Amino acid sequence: MIQTIINEPLVLSSNTSPIIFDAVNIITGSTPCSFGGWLDYENGSPLFKILGKGYTGYYNANFSASISSTTAGVVAIGLYEDGILLPDTVRAVTIDAPGDYETVSFNRKFQVCKCGNTNLTVGAVGSVPTPTDPTTPIVTQIPIITNATFNLARTSN
Repeated sequence: MIQTIINEPLVLSSNTSPIIFDAVNIITGSTPCSFGGWLDYENGSPLFKILGKGYTGYYNANFSASISSTTAGVVAIGLYEDGILLPDTVRAVTIDAPGDYETVSFNRKFQVCKCGNTNLTVGAVGSVPTPTDPTTPIVTQIPIITNATFNLARTSN
């Protein structure tokens, strides 16, 4: 398992930017980052690469953070697998005033097959559907992220 964190407020560069975590907080013996285990991760990178060859199985990803924006409006965060947004991970909140914070979180279980690697990133989501008219997107604001954790664990073969 690996747990990465953000303690100090991080202003993303755009409303579609990946999140780069400050530090690795917890790492277990089964996750020797970049040393031949199931995960290839370097601190300061937004990319969590799960190595499929030899490490097929089920994984669990958990994210939690306080988010804000310098502008009132909708802010959204989600999990991307190989660059594709996983819709069931999108969490959008409305920031009523600049500097207000809301908490967002998601939990996603997924399977990695032996056909190749899986690349995960947590990032801002550029637009979300309007609740009353899903065909009309709401363009999101640039997020500020703080008190964030991202946990990634291999749960079974």
